[in-house]
Formats: sequence, C-alpha cells, structure tokens
Amino acid sequence: MKKLLLITTLLASFVQPASIALAADLEPPPPPVDHLRPATYDWSGGYVGGWVGTACIDGTLTDNGALPSALTFENAGCGWKGGVLAGYNHQINNIVFGVEGDWGMSSSIVTNNEAGADYTFGLDSIATLRGRVGYAMDDTLLFLTAGGAWARGDVNSTVGGLADHLQSDHYGWTIGGGIEHAVTDQFRIKLDYLYTVLGDGHYGTPCGTCNVDVHWGTEQEVRLGMIWAF
Repeated sequence: MKKLLLITTLLASFVQPASIALAADLEPPPPPVDHLRPATYDWSGGYVGGWVGTACIDGTLTDNGALPSALTFENAGCGWKGGVLAGYNHQINNIVFGVEGDWGMSSSIVTNNEAGADYTFGLDSIATLRGRVGYAMDDTLLFLTAGGAWARGDVNSTVGGLADHLQSDHYGWTIGGGIEHAVTDQFRIKLDYLYTVLGDGHYGTPCGTCNVDVHWGTEQEVRLGMIWAF
C-alpha cells in the first residue's frame, strides 16, 4: 500500500508541470502594440506652419495724373509668395471644422516696361483669416475654405512721378480648397488653392504729385504648406 502511494505521488509530480506547460502553450499570444492603437487619425487641435507658392494677378494700374488724360496699363503677372500660418481644428466623426490664418509676402508679381509705365508691383504683406470645413479619411483631409483677405501692395516705379516702394492697402475676400495629409502624428503637409478678389488701392500719399490707382482684379494661387500639430 505504501509502495502504491509512493508511485502515485511521483506520477502526479511529473504530470502537473506538464499540464501547466501545455495550458500555457494553448493560450493565445498578446496582440501586437500596433493593434491596440486607434485606427483613425485625430484632426482636433491647434497647429502652426509655413507655406510657399506661386500667385498670378490680373488687374490694371491707372495714372490719373498723366497728360493730356489718364493712362491705364496692364497690371498682370505671376510671382512667388511665402509666409507662415496657424489654425485650429475640431473633428466630429468624419467632419472637421476649423479656422486658419496666414501672413506672407511676395516677390515682384508684375513687371511692366510699357512706354510711360516702367514699374514693378509686388506685395509687402498679404494676410487671410478663413474658416475651413473638411471630410477626414483617416490621415487624409479634403477641405474647403473661405474668408477675408488683406494685402499691402508695393509699387516701385517712375510712372506718374511715383516714389520708390509706394504702398497702399487692399481689402477683399478669398475662397478655395485643398488636401492635407498627416505624415506622422505631429507633421502634416498640405496643398491648397485660393481665389482672391481685392478692392482698388490709391497710391497717392505721401508723394504729393502722385495720383495712381491699382485695380487688383483677381488673384489665383497654389500653395504648399508644412504643418506641426500639437
């Protein structure tokens, strides 16, 4: 009887560890860390960044002081622009609402060498404040945007006796759209298009003999932006 009890005890001591090891082998492994992360990118929050682009305007410049009558010249061309931006988004399901502001400046957009003209026109400053609404497809956002715009034009010219770099303000509106993509959680890139209409500007001060009006017409621009979200 004692011998049988001893044999049973020895067998149990071997079988129990083997059963525990077999049960451990049958348990599923823990899922990879990547599977525990949210599948959808979160667009909510603030961001800052910079942008560069090309812009084309189609307007006119009128020298009201020309004799015997006013002379109007074409004020149209294309140039480079660049600047900084900042904004904030709020996401509800797949819809993203936001507000964005930007500031920049340009190279000479217009160079007019017509007889009696001989001037360049660029932007000392340009800024917009726009609302945005978009549709998020995980880490990619398609959006529309619209809002107000302001620009300070710069005429460097001999037309109408203008002094170098005479400036005036233009006010108007802008509308456009684009696509934005999150490369990482913080770094995003975007490509957008803006159509801008600004009012006329009178370049008559401080030059006492100057009497020049710039009719802005329309501006179209394409911009590439780089964004840091936080």
